Amino acid sequence: MKLNPAKVLLIFCSISLMGQLVPQRLRDVHRIFVDSFGQGDGADLVRSKVISRLTKSGRFQVVQAPEQADAILTAVSQISATQHSFSSSTPQYASASSGTRYHATAGVQLIAKDKQILWADDVSSSVLSRSATSGLAEKIVNDLTRASAKDAKSQ
Repeated sequence: MKLNPAKVLLIFCSISLMGQLVPQRLRDVHRIFVDSFGQGDGADLVRSKVISRLTKSGRFQVVQAPEQADAILTAVSQISATQHSFSSSTPQYASASSGTRYHATAGVQLIAKDKQILWADDVSSSVLSRSATSGLAEKIVNDLTRASAKDAKSQ
């Protein structure tokens, strides 16, 4: 049996591209590259904590280069500080306290190699979080893994 060189080339290209298919759904994403989280205060810390939590989640593999990833997680994050004070008094007792509260927010997107946005969210840390950056990173990863699980169930 004689093979046509064009058919051989087509078969070879098809086989080599099979492992490089672009995910069309969130459920198809297994490897994530975590890109910049912007230039805001604490952005690098939030990015580092997201990488740590994604790795610990076991749902996604975090890779070191965009070329290795099924999708890229990117964000613009910001930490803001507000001063607060509280005072109270009774005829026998007076007290006052003040401090700084930190709040973190981010606009997050998971983008496929073909530039399709697979998931996007606006995320804020909880007032009850032990730290603004940890709370924000935890919320980003929890929301992403929840959305991925929901997409996997909707087959």
